[in-house]
Amino acid sequence: MGNDIAAPKLTPVVAVADGVVMAITHDVGTDKCCWAAIQHADGWQSYYIHLNNDRYGTDDGLGVGVRADLVVGAPVLRGEVIGWVGDSGNAEETVDHLHFELRNPEGIAVDPRPSLVAAQAAAVLLDPQPSWPYADDDGHPAEPVAAMLLTQGILLDCDGSRINLCPDQVAAPDLARHLSSLLGGREPPRVDGVEQPLPEPIVGFTETELARLAMWVNTDLLVASLRSVPPPEGQPDVLLLSTAEAELRLHTVGAREACNPPLDGVRLLTRAETLVRLVSWIQGTNPEPCRPQTQPAL
Repeated sequence: MGNDIAAPKLTPVVAVADGVVMAITHDVGTDKCCWAAIQHADGWQSYYIHLNNDRYGTDDGLGVGVRADLVVGAPVLRGEVIGWVGDSGNAEETVDHLHFELRNPEGIAVDPRPSLVAAQAAAVLLDPQPSWPYADDDGHPAEPVAAMLLTQGILLDCDGSRINLCPDQVAAPDLARHLSSLLGGREPPRVDGVEQPLPEPIVGFTETELARLAMWVNTDLLVASLRSVPPPEGQPDVLLLSTAEAELRLHTVGAREACNPPLDGVRLLTRAETLVRLVSWIQGTNPEPCRPQTQPAL
C-alpha cells in the first residue's frame, strides 16, 4: 500500500504537504508504536509508519519516534519534522526504513513513487542532508547525547526548524533549566546566569552554575530513590549546592578527576557543552576524562 524508504534510524521524517494530524500513535512499549497520518486540504492523506521506538543505542522498544508535542488536530507545514525513522511495528526484522503511503480523497492507497520522484527532482535539499536528528551536529561530541535525549522525547532544536541544534551557539540559561526539570522530574531551584559583554550582551551559564544545577539533579534523584515518603507539598528537601560544594561533589561521584582544571566561572558554555556536561555530570561520568600518562622510554 506504499513505498519503503530505507534510511538510518533517527533520520528526520517531514510532512510532504501542509495539513492537519489526523492520527498519531506513539504508545511506547506496545506493538502499536509508532506512526502518524496527515489529512491534507485537497482530501489526500499521507501516512508515515515504522517510526523509531527505541532509545538511542538500543533495540528496546521504549524510545520516542513521533514528535512528542504532536497531537491529533495539530496543523503541520510542508517540510516540518514530524518524527524519526526506525523499525517499529512489524519492521523489527528489517532494515530501518519509513513506510510511506499516499491515499486519495476516496481513501484508496496509490503508489507514491511518482510523487516521491517528482518531489526529489524539484526539491531544494538541505546540505548536508541529515541522517541524524539534527542537520548541524555531524561528528560533534554532542551528537550522541542529543540523539539519546531525543529518543526520550526531549527535542532541543534551536530555531523552530526542528532540525537544527546550533551546537556552537552560546546556551541561554533556560536550556539548562528546561533540561534539568525534564531529567529531574520537577522544577529546579533558580540559578542565575552570567552576562558577558560580547559584541552584544549575552546571558548564559558558566561551568560553575551548570555544575550546581547538575549536582542538584544528581542529588535529588539519589534522594528520591531512597525516600519512602514524599516531602510535604512545596517543601524542597534538596538544596542547591554552592560552587565549591558542587565541584567537590563532582569529584565524589566520579564526574571530574584530579587532573581536570577547576571549574571555569567566566566563559559562557555553548549549547553542545551544556548538553554534554549536564547529562554526563548528572549520570556521574566525566565528559573530559584524563588521558593516561605515557611513561618515557628508558
